[in-house]
Amino acid sequence: MTSINNIQGITPIPGTQSTQVSQSSKTQGFESLLNSALEKTQELEEGTQTGELSEIPALEFDIQTVSDIVTDKTDKLLTSLESYASQLHDTSVFLKDIEPILEGLNTDAASLLEETLSLGEDDQELIDIATSTAITAKTEYLKFQRGDYL
Repeated sequence: MTSINNIQGITPIPGTQSTQVSQSSKTQGFESLLNSALEKTQELEEGTQTGELSEIPALEFDIQTVSDIVTDKTDKLLTSLESYASQLHDTSVFLKDIEPILEGLNTDAASLLEETLSLGEDDQELIDIATSTAITAKTEYLKFQRGDYL
């Protein structure tokens, strides 16, 4: 077998320049493709003018203050207490059906008491209403757990 590793470069045949022409045409073809692609991207950039993004206006947010949150939670707890009272007077409702409602009342009351700690002295009337509502809910929970309604 002949030595494959000793192969030297291909020697051009005198009178033909096909290898040089094909390499230069490949280079010119690539350059022309690159230039046309660059021109197209420049045209797109000039046409759209996306240099900077403008500010997107936000919708108006309903930002709640702590007193709004306490007011909403107090209202929700009062509504739940009213629902609880109507179910307690209904003879067709069993006490074990009322227990999940009381668990929710207890959780809501604890959450309301935590929120009232964030209120300032300016909201003393709201603090009083929220605290008394939470205490009423917790008292009903304890009465139920103690078995006062059996």
